[in-house]
Amino acid sequence: MKNDKERVPKIGVMDSGMGGLSVLKELLDLPYSASFLYYGDLANAPYGEKQTSEVLELTRNVCNIFLEQEVDAILLACNTATSASASKLREELSVPVFGMEPAIKPALLAHPDEKIALLATSVTHREEKLQALKSELGAFERVVHLNCDGLASLVDQGKWEEARLLLQNILKIPQEQGIRSLVLGCTHYVFLKSEIQELYPEAILHDGNQGTIRHLVRSLHLDEKQGQPNYTLFFSSVTNREEAEGFASSLLQKSSGLPPYKR
Repeated sequence: MKNDKERVPKIGVMDSGMGGLSVLKELLDLPYSASFLYYGDLANAPYGEKQTSEVLELTRNVCNIFLEQEVDAILLACNTATSASASKLREELSVPVFGMEPAIKPALLAHPDEKIALLATSVTHREEKLQALKSELGAFERVVHLNCDGLASLVDQGKWEEARLLLQNILKIPQEQGIRSLVLGCTHYVFLKSEIQELYPEAILHDGNQGTIRHLVRSLHLDEKQGQPNYTLFFSSVTNREEAEGFASSLLQKSSGLPPYKR
């Protein structure tokens, strides 16, 4: 039997659809031995436009699937799921639950005395978790909220031109107000970095992927398990599983535009 240091940890990574793949991609770039089970709940996507109670129940259902697979930890690679359910699920579940947090603090520190714009779903914008973070940072007057409902679904479907048109409208507010710092408050939006930069070249983009990954690595001591990670993909209620997996694989190849991971 392998001892604890030799054992390969199994980590469940979930999202409402394809967005969490932006986090999985960066996890797979790390030289650490881990087995990732990715679950995209496409049958119930998008989460960002649902009631909080429904998002909690959907996220709990996915987490129960992970527990059946005997995972050692769960990563909610979805800002909406994190906002609606992370605190509750940490109380309920027998394994560590990690979540996403919009990179508001780094953005505020990088641009002192300037406003920043948060691109996120309705759920993320309204939830207590975000309000508490703004209160802690004293940033109520500095955060401009940009509602991006509909954008995640376009990413899930690979409708890049439609996503670009929606972004064009969303970005008018920060452009008109001269707000350069944009926080991507949804893991789906990481796949749209090139489109955002094309539409708004002056924008400086921030996302929470790296902060979450650092926290997960430290907490699970993954850096003590040098090796090659592996992964499996699963999507709920997809009529053409092969097509979904093929699209997911293409997204995993899509550049995140981030610098290499640093401990």
